[in-house]
Amino acid sequence: MVAPLLAGLGLFLCGVHFVSINLTPLAGRRFRYVLTRLVKWPWLAAFTGTLAGVVTQSTNAVTYVIIGLVSGGVVDKKRAILIPIWAHVGTSILVILVAIDFKIAASYLVALAGFAVYFGFDRTDRARHVIGTLLGIGLLFLGLDALKTAALPVRDFLIDGGAIARMAGEPLLLMLLGIAMTFLCQSSTVVGAIAVAATGAGIFDLPSACWLIYGSNVGSGLNHVVLARTLRGDAAQIALIQFVQKFSGFSGILAIKGLELATGRDLLYTEAAHFSSQPGGQVAIIFLVYQLLGSLFCSAFLNQIIAVLERLSPPSPLQELAKPMYLIQEALVEPTFAIELVGREERRLLERLPLMLDGVRSDADPGGLSSKVICQSSADISRAMSAYMEQILASNPDRNDRERIVRSQHRTANLNSMFESLDEFVANSQDARKTPSSGRVADQMIESLHSLLSALVDASATGEPEDLQFLLTLLGHRDEIMEKIRQRVLREDPNMLPVSQTALFSATMLFERVIWLARRNAMLLTSEVANGAAVPSEAAQ
Repeated sequence: MVAPLLAGLGLFLCGVHFVSINLTPLAGRRFRYVLTRLVKWPWLAAFTGTLAGVVTQSTNAVTYVIIGLVSGGVVDKKRAILIPIWAHVGTSILVILVAIDFKIAASYLVALAGFAVYFGFDRTDRARHVIGTLLGIGLLFLGLDALKTAALPVRDFLIDGGAIARMAGEPLLLMLLGIAMTFLCQSSTVVGAIAVAATGAGIFDLPSACWLIYGSNVGSGLNHVVLARTLRGDAAQIALIQFVQKFSGFSGILAIKGLELATGRDLLYTEAAHFSSQPGGQVAIIFLVYQLLGSLFCSAFLNQIIAVLERLSPPSPLQELAKPMYLIQEALVEPTFAIELVGREERRLLERLPLMLDGVRSDADPGGLSSKVICQSSADISRAMSAYMEQILASNPDRNDRERIVRSQHRTANLNSMFESLDEFVANSQDARKTPSSGRVADQMIESLHSLLSALVDASATGEPEDLQFLLTLLGHRDEIMEKIRQRVLREDPNMLPVSQTALFSATMLFERVIWLARRNAMLLTSEVANGAAVPSEAAQ
């Protein structure tokens, strides 16, 4: 009796998984690009969120995409936060479709996917994702049909044993069951679909199934609280507002129940019956109403909710530093101006290079930011710049602008490598200071590197060919000098601690690497000036 039930449930869960993992790659980068463009007005963001929920069938996937876009500074939080809120409405389409009998169509979809796989039509990534989506949809509905068929003996067993009668009178027990199932499946939509199927098979009546889906949505809200505990700042706020959406929907349902008690009328079930004559369809309608109540409440009181969430989870220094300042989405309509904005963002990163050494310099502010925080935040901005330049290229700029973008891409990658090398250099310099002789060399390298990086910043700010040529002279090769320094220190202090020896050797190698990367950056800037492109100056910023 149990095995067919589990088999149907397994097919259904496989179908949900295949649909989720194959639809998102099909949307791909263009889908994320559309998300960034369709958040200008609240109603459009709500529509985009609903569409995103329909496409991905996973509010978690939409939430993670928006967290990435907001954390990278690609879109503004207050504009984008409506997208995951309304994605819950979009995912309700799965629950509604479950109430419709698609057994015949699902059989053809599985057959079509099977033939396509057998005859090798899935050789490309896109074809593989399309076939996987079709297979997922087919398995989903075949699993539900198997679940309904296998549930009949279980229903009879539960009815004869009186279990259903006892559960029907225990809304709290049904809610706890819904919460537990949501924690197990990590999706209130999946639990909602199971509730619709169980209602269609006669296991639950309409009120019992509704309390089950109320519990599943509460469980989904608690899931987002658990997710928010691992995040900070904007990312945590985006996760927490999903909790607000779920509990707002539950509060709306309770308000309707209170109104029913006050008036003596059955409002919710009566209205649902206008849209569907079947109990399963009515459960699906009430599931949709739940999502709409929560999303409408969050949209109406968005500013107030965000103000509370910002107090609960303020952004960390890392998140503040990781936000780009100049990468404005509206500027993408004019590629030449958008490239200028990339240049200004690049200059912001350049100015951070000397700050990487403040934590180990003797005359620097000891309360400043650590090199690791600066490195991580700069890496986030570099990724945002790379994504922004990809969007510029997608707008089909002219030849000169394309060449400028390619040079900017090289400089951005080069800058990212400099930050990583400097972070390692700082760590090794601290270890080298455990021995006085190696510590003196480390201090000399730190001050020398700080001066050279400051010269790079100054020369980049002016963009004058003479300054850049002088900088290239300063950044000459130092391989032989560094090798002589290493040998001299080892001769003077043969009893140096092994950890200091290793740290000194690594620090000198990293010193050479940073100088080489700085020289490469200066050469790329020289090429930019030689091709007639202006380097952003202080006045321009």
